[in-house]
Amino acid sequence: MSKNNQIKWNTTGESLVKFYKTDLTGKVAIVTGSNSGIGLETARVLASVGAKVIIPCKTFEKAEGAIEVIKKSVPNADLVPMKLDLSNISSISEFVSCFYQLDLPLHLLVNNAGIMGCPKSLTEDGFETQFGVNHLGHFYLTRSLHGKLKAGASAGARVVCVSSAANYHFLGKEGLDFDNLNSEKSYSPSVAYGQAKFANILFAKELQRQFDAEGVDIIVTSLHPGAVVSNLGRHLDLSGTLDSFRHTRGFIALVKEVANYKNVKAGASTSIYCCISPDVKKGEFYADNAINRTFLNEQADNKEMAKQLWDLSEKLVAKALNPLMNLN
Repeated sequence: MSKNNQIKWNTTGESLVKFYKTDLTGKVAIVTGSNSGIGLETARVLASVGAKVIIPCKTFEKAEGAIEVIKKSVPNADLVPMKLDLSNISSISEFVSCFYQLDLPLHLLVNNAGIMGCPKSLTEDGFETQFGVNHLGHFYLTRSLHGKLKAGASAGARVVCVSSAANYHFLGKEGLDFDNLNSEKSYSPSVAYGQAKFANILFAKELQRQFDAEGVDIIVTSLHPGAVVSNLGRHLDLSGTLDSFRHTRGFIALVKEVANYKNVKAGASTSIYCCISPDVKKGEFYADNAINRTFLNEQADNKEMAKQLWDLSEKLVAKALNPLMNLN
């Protein structure tokens, strides 16, 4: 059976690793947000084919709980519980330090954790929560693991950034609004989510360009997992739902997207695809286990916008690490 006949929009991650006869023995993966939803399923599938998977959660209790769940179906899974709070720059620094102390290589970094549609709030470092967790937390985590990733390049290292169709649905053709990235002017749960998820895409593309410029053979991708039934939507009340409909580009397109929902096993498949498929292309955006342009904002290939975001992110993280720093 050909790839096109076997790999479809609702193919599960388990089916993908069987199709590709994947063996990740000796490989090390970090999957953020691996205590629930598609992160948990991504970690489970990677572990099922031999990967040592780091399970980073806000608490060790949550990490241990995820490990207990995974081992019910993968008894021999090699899993390492660790503490990581992506809303706290200091916590990310501590996680990276602890990871380096393990003296392990790194081959797969899956930036999966996220928060969606929450009421307006700020992280401990003063960032709007969705921008702070979904983008800045992963930006700093990935940058801090840069050396490990480069060392794993010869063994096929990859960075996978879980984004969302929200980057298209809730943003206009102009892309990021740099004057409202931290919701300085106004706050819409859906628009803030769209900005953060578009930032994931711009970051992935700029990271790929930088690796390419250095001659480092690492694949970086971003993706839309689909409308997945998980606890990601736990903040969506009536007000949040109405906000989504009010700010979407097209009501019908959004309804169709939500109606064509996936279970968690299928929702994790595009993440797994980007981790293991030999057909994955550097710097591309994926959905339904294939390159996708339908759910991609018009500014996705805007190099200047991506570089501006990168430089700003560097400054914001540096300010969080050193509050006395002057950003000007």
